This record gives sequence, C-alpha cells and structure tokens, in this order.
Amino acid sequence: MTYFLGRDVDLYITTESATNNKAGTDQAIIVSGDEAVFGAVSAAVAGACIPNMTVGDAVKGIVNDVTGIDLSISVSDEDVGPFLGKPQIMQKVELRKETVVTITRKKYDNFWDVVFNGPANSTDFIGSAANAKRMGARFGVEYTAATAVKVSSGNNFMADVGDIFGTTNCCYGYRIHLQLKGYDATSGITEEVFTVPNAILTGHTVSLSADGVSEETLEFTSSVAPLPFTPSAAKPAAGWIDVTPTAMTEL
Repeated sequence: MTYFLGRDVDLYITTESATNNKAGTDQAIIVSGDEAVFGAVSAAVAGACIPNMTVGDAVKGIVNDVTGIDLSISVSDEDVGPFLGKPQIMQKVELRKETVVTITRKKYDNFWDVVFNGPANSTDFIGSAANAKRMGARFGVEYTAATAVKVSSGNNFMADVGDIFGTTNCCYGYRIHLQLKGYDATSGITEEVFTVPNAILTGHTVSLSADGVSEETLEFTSSVAPLPFTPSAAKPAAGWIDVTPTAMTEL
C-alpha cells in the first residue's frame, strides 16, 4: 500500500474507450440536470467530466482538490492442495490482480454523487429507463452497435464488453492515470504515470462537518494488472499518458 498526498500527484480519469463519439463529436460523461449523460468534450468542464481515453481529451479528466490517494496493489489467490496420497504441501494459485485506488478530495459539487448513485439519463443508458433512475455510471461505457455507445449497466462480464471495433479490445470500466509531479522543468516531461486500467467505481462516501470542509472518498477497483508508464512527451502531446487499449487476451 502506498499513500500519496494530493500535492505530490496529478490524477486523471478517462473512460476505456478512445472512440466514444456521438454525431461525430468526442463525448465525455458529464452531469446535467442531476443526471449522468454524454456531453461534448469541448464544452465539458475540466474536473467535472470523464472524457475519452485520448491524449488530448484526457486533460479534462483531471480530479481537482485531491487531499490524498491510497494505492493498494495485491492479488487474489487460492490455496491448492493437499491432494490424496501426496505430502501435505499447500501452494497458492493466483486468480486475478486486485488493485484498489482510494481518492479523498474536497467536495464542492454533485458530480461523483451522480456518477455513483445515479440517476443516468435513460437515453444514454444501456438498460431500461427504470434501471437508469437507480443507477449511475459506475461501470464506464458499453457499445450496443458499431457507433452506438451507452453508459454501461455493469450486467455483462468485462470480457464481453468490447470496443467499437468489436471484441479485440475491452472498454469496461475507467482508466486511472496517476501522474507523479516530479519532472524535468525544462522539458515538462513527467517521470512516471501509474496507470490502472479497467477500474470500476466500487465505493463513494461523503464526510460532513459543521465547522470544516466536506470531503468525499472515491474507491476504484481493478482486476487487470496495473501498468507503470514512462512518458515520452509533455502534457498534452502524444506520449504523456498510456492510452493503449486493454486487449481481450489480457483479461
């Protein structure tokens, strides 16, 4: 487990789709009319949207006013053995990765309330209108056709949530880009970006205080191996974050 102070890192969250568009315009998940809907990235407010996974759009996916980030990297395993007639030797078999990112930030809007609790706009939601009212956008986006993208309901296994090109890549969940702030001031290139792919929003809590600042905590969980990334360019040029889609073969 590693803990970062908010002043030591920059945090960006994007969808796992680089081709989320509507009427030919890049889209982001925003909150409008107290609903999670799709809106044009160009009009979205930085820090109050979850944009496409592209080097240009990702800048608007910054999470502002972060006070702390708890990064927990582990695996889920299972004991195998002993077997009949064999020595009593226990061994563990890894089942999946287990990465949890817990973000604490100052609360000043309802964006993450709606993303976690809902409602989602029924037109932009992949399920029924009744389900859209009680669900947010915890599971990212999902394609129903080649160019028809919706807010995912999370009902499908991640290996069944393919991108716009079919089933080659997985667009399940969100991608977290944890950018360390230490960099070469001359080139502006960050030393490292810790990337957590295919993470879903599994928890959201709010702490209220009568005489202090209200804070909210976001918990993202991923079962896909995290990817340390060394940037080759300064933000927002190509190479400042890892936007390589997750191949289905990696799941």
